[in-house]
Amino acid sequence: MAQAQAHNIAQAKEGDKVISTIAMIVTLVSFGMLFLTLMMGFAIYRFTAPVWPPAGMEKPSLLLPTISTLVIVLSSIIYMSFEKNVVKGMADKRGLTWTLILGVAFMVSQFLFWNQLKSHGIFVSSGIFASIIYAFTWIHAAHIVAGLGLLVWLYSALKTADSMTAVKVANVGKFWHFLGIVWIIMFVTIFVL
Repeated sequence: MAQAQAHNIAQAKEGDKVISTIAMIVTLVSFGMLFLTLMMGFAIYRFTAPVWPPAGMEKPSLLLPTISTLVIVLSSIIYMSFEKNVVKGMADKRGLTWTLILGVAFMVSQFLFWNQLKSHGIFVSSGIFASIIYAFTWIHAAHIVAGLGLLVWLYSALKTADSMTAVKVANVGKFWHFLGIVWIIMFVTIFVL
């Protein structure tokens, strides 16, 4: 009887792991569709415009978006190292702490970027190109805030390691890396091309 109960508990935990992973994948697909739709709209606007950037607009400086890119890439690299350590059974939170710090640094770089745009007279109402820049970066920033929330949640969840710990770390990692990939695509398409 006790052995059957232990087997049922183990199966339930495995089911929880699968459900948790599927839920994260569905979330990422949904967010991916949102960003893909935004990118498609931008591509249609960008490649049908006779002049780029539109008349009266200048491309924003690459300095702050480049810093943002380096910060988010570094945060992903550090998170991957943290995740590998968790899988090996070494739940050292320094990697998670640095990922969180770099996530906050990314948000600071975004605020600085928005202030830079305003100081150059580029506001949401300055035209479609300006509104695209603001909309994309605001939507992405909202997701970064959600990611920071997940990192904080994970920090406290690691205090009581259990059979779901590796799954929690992997799922938060999927979300964080997804945000990094989306930012790199945004950086290249909006700021570089």
